[in-house]
Amino acid sequence: MKPLINVIIVDDEPACIQKLSKDLEAFPQIRILDTITSSEKARKSIVKNQPDLLFMDVEMPKTNGIELLQDIRSEIHSNMRVVFYTAFNQYMIEALRASAFDFLLKPYLLTELKAIIQRFEEQSFSATVNFEQSMRRLLFDDNKFAIQTITGLLLIRRKDVLYFQFLSDMHCWQMILTDHSRYKLRNSTTAKELLQISSLFLQTGQDCILNIDYLMSIENKTLRCILLPPYQDLNIIVSRRYFSKIKDALEML
Repeated sequence: MKPLINVIIVDDEPACIQKLSKDLEAFPQIRILDTITSSEKARKSIVKNQPDLLFMDVEMPKTNGIELLQDIRSEIHSNMRVVFYTAFNQYMIEALRASAFDFLLKPYLLTELKAIIQRFEEQSFSATVNFEQSMRRLLFDDNKFAIQTITGLLLIRRKDVLYFQFLSDMHCWQMILTDHSRYKLRNSTTAKELLQISSLFLQTGQDCILNIDYLMSIENKTLRCILLPPYQDLNIIVSRRYFSKIKDALEML
């Protein structure tokens, strides 16, 4: 008899949980410990139950699945396997594959789910996949971070971000990259959340957060930010309210 595989499913869509749970019933070695629809409850349940296999939807409200796992990685056993269960773009799939995480694309075929279970059983008795090392490969290669845009989850390096701009007419933040591409973020994203991504992201005003890797100086009279070439023509002004905070941060760095 095959050893039991303890499973937790995290997805904000109850219908998706119901389908995956039903499909997993075809595998007698699977024991579902919990099904969860919110990241807050998922955090507590994963730490408490320590599953062998976690099916994690990434694109959830408030906290995405990658951020959640990053927050609790020191509290879970190192051999937990994670299957990211969502509709990713190709870039995300390549990142997950390189990080030793598995993935199940929505909508999936039963043959794909069967292959995931078989891979889990084969790897459990051969090479050990360390969760800590997997997270490091996924997120800490040149300070990568995961961010939710209105079109999907984006995995990106900090150095590729030039600044964030708040679009008052759309009530959302927009991320501007160094190649001048722009990504609107989900409406629930706050300035506080963006500032927590990196100590190099500093707020210059109510509507702008700058990656100070690209800041060369601030003009004394105008408080205009002079950025490194080729971004020196950008017109970013530091408000009086945030000027002292930026000065303090630059001195600390």
